[in-house]
Amino acid sequence: MPTFFFNLIHRGGVTLDPDGTTLPDEPAARRHAEVVARELMQNREAATRFWRLRVCNDERRLLFELPFVEIDPTLLHLPPHLREAMRDVVVGAASLGNAIHDVRFSIRQLRGTMARADGLPYLVALDGRTLPDRPAT
Repeated sequence: MPTFFFNLIHRGGVTLDPDGTTLPDEPAARRHAEVVARELMQNREAATRFWRLRVCNDERRLLFELPFVEIDPTLLHLPPHLREAMRDVVVGAASLGNAIHDVRFSIRQLRGTMARADGLPYLVALDGRTLPDRPAT
């Protein structure tokens, strides 16, 4: 059976799933992602509405993302067009956040390359964590 990784994307960054979960197939991974998201959202839906789970396969390749806003039970009273508008806002904010993250990562890489070219030391850790060679998935 394949292993799926459920990485949490939130305002503070990314929390990677180090071990993954063995499940029979991608539909089972989707169901599991919804269960995990509902547990994380419980009694704090508004605070977690912009979060999402990024589900990757055993090669750490993205299969799908589950925006928490899609399963937020506190929005069920809204008409469908308003729920869809809310989802569009959250997805747009996520895209903007991803773009900002990628730009910051590229700047760090560029600074590291320039420092190495000049024979200077360069920061290899941030907030106590080693900086990767590529953005986290």
